[in-house]
Amino acid sequence: MSAPKIIFKIYLVSALIFGFFRSLLFFYHKNEVFDDGISTWQDIVSSFVMGLRYDLLVTGFVVVIPYLLLVAYDFTAKKFLKKTAFWWLFVLLSLGFMLAAGNVTYYNKFYQPITLKAFEWFDQPAVVLGMIFQEPKYWFMFIPFGLVVFLFYRLLNGLFIQTPVTNISIKKKSVLYFVFFVLIFISIRGTVLHAPLRAQDAFTQHNNFLNELKLNPVFVLEKSYENFVKDKLHPIQLMPVNEAVAYVQKQLHVDKPVNANPISRSCDFDSVRKPRNVVIVLMESMAAWKMKYFGNTENRTPFLDSLFMQGISFSNMYSNGVHTYAGIYGVHYAYPEIFDKHPLKGVDVKQYYGLPQILKQKAYQTAFFIPHNKDFDNLGAFLSKNGFDKIYFEKDYPKDSIRNVWGVDDHFLLNFALKKIDRMARQNKAFLATILTISDHGPFYIPDYIKGDDDYVRATRFADWSLRDFFNKARKRSWFDNTLFVFVADHGEAYRRKYPVPLTYNHIPAIFYYKGVQPVIIEKTAGQLDIFPMIMHLLQSSYINMSFGQNLFKDTRPYIYFNNDKEYGIIDDNYLLVLDRHKTIGLYRYKEGDLTNYMQQEPEKTQEMETYLKAHIQTAQYILDNNLQTLPTP
Repeated sequence: MSAPKIIFKIYLVSALIFGFFRSLLFFYHKNEVFDDGISTWQDIVSSFVMGLRYDLLVTGFVVVIPYLLLVAYDFTAKKFLKKTAFWWLFVLLSLGFMLAAGNVTYYNKFYQPITLKAFEWFDQPAVVLGMIFQEPKYWFMFIPFGLVVFLFYRLLNGLFIQTPVTNISIKKKSVLYFVFFVLIFISIRGTVLHAPLRAQDAFTQHNNFLNELKLNPVFVLEKSYENFVKDKLHPIQLMPVNEAVAYVQKQLHVDKPVNANPISRSCDFDSVRKPRNVVIVLMESMAAWKMKYFGNTENRTPFLDSLFMQGISFSNMYSNGVHTYAGIYGVHYAYPEIFDKHPLKGVDVKQYYGLPQILKQKAYQTAFFIPHNKDFDNLGAFLSKNGFDKIYFEKDYPKDSIRNVWGVDDHFLLNFALKKIDRMARQNKAFLATILTISDHGPFYIPDYIKGDDDYVRATRFADWSLRDFFNKARKRSWFDNTLFVFVADHGEAYRRKYPVPLTYNHIPAIFYYKGVQPVIIEKTAGQLDIFPMIMHLLQSSYINMSFGQNLFKDTRPYIYFNNDKEYGIIDDNYLLVLDRHKTIGLYRYKEGDLTNYMQQEPEKTQEMETYLKAHIQTAQYILDNNLQTLPTP
């Protein structure tokens, strides 16, 4: 069998396998297409056809070297050339198929194709492998992937066994092989007469899932790497720095900065009160849509539903990002996540001037409770450098309390924290304690006494039950009457995405509760960035605010923005704008559930929201680049 015949068959097999995994992805998200009321079967077929072009492009890059090796073998009969071509094809295409299989699971979790972000936690292989092997929903992709690789090996082996030297003239060989090489080159370009196929060429339809369905995950990962390299070589430049800083200063009412940080401003209070303790419960994946107030009928969160009506609650609160570290970063330090950069990691962990540091200066004790390994997300190093005196983590808990890769369950952790808080209270000093829960994140540990139709409902009910148990026990403590409780999610959970960013992943509840609070539900547009300034307001404690957070008990922000790794969303009470580092994707009337892209119809609104977001991100980048986020040394 000649080199062109072998490679042609490889193309066919590769297209079928990539198409198979694309079909699996479509199956899991078909409701996003059929429920939008606009997409047709023609749109679906178009996505699969366009996806084939991306698959052929990826396959072309893989086969070009083996093709040349097989051509050389046909002229020389050197067996090592054929052997090298065989293993090149098997290894690289198998890795591509593995990525396609993994992309199904990754997309189901994050509602976006797999990028370099997926490998961010590979410095913790035990956690990654534990999460995969302890979570049944990840297992289902092992079977089709294993079967695909086995069959691919058998097929490839059969093709190469039938590879004698082609018995035709050198002239005919040369012409045939050159023509086929041109065809491979065309497949790599993805087109004949136009510019090479780009990622943005996939985004031609109103339904974002159908657009992303077209993309081959190998192609997406490679483009992600290109962006990573560009970011390393070139700083983010969304707009001129001086314009960005001036714009943000105006938005934050900064006439004259207090120090070198351009957004530093004094926040003073007339009244002086006895220090009040602060307990922050950062609730894993507690999306707003899981609660009764926001329309859920599954009775997942009876305790939070009740507390939501008893405290100062925010109905339009949005998380900083879609990862736990972004929630920790936003709530305590009020800085935005900058695209897909991990703010807690790096060669030199940055110091901030946020809530823990400010309260420490006011003689507070500070403690952070992590359910798992403190090295995950670099939490231990970051938190210890940023205002937390004591960090409790997996090694502080009895071995028989460790449930799975995520460490201890919420019930254990909250009771453990309660005992440590009791000890802090006996020191006759105010305290800040943050408790990071985990039970609503798979792999789940759920006691048998928690009932429900499926593990996802039961996991949320267990998390809520644990919160109720903790709160009821705290009520009996002497320190309860002088403590501010803040219940806020680290991020939401994706559910029935309509827009390029899944709002359900960022829309979260936030509740401020203390004895004697006058219950109110605040409908202002708000974000995790605003949590720490509002805590300082409730403490009635003066401080210097060097962050992007605003005190929404006094101020109103026109928009709040949130990160989704490679994209940002920015919203007000009616509009959602989505953009990435290269382009503005769409403007939508999300409150009406309208899927129409209003960018062209409303250019002024688009520009206004775009400027607001870019100015804040550019200013944050400037502050971090110049290390102005920390209090200057006297």
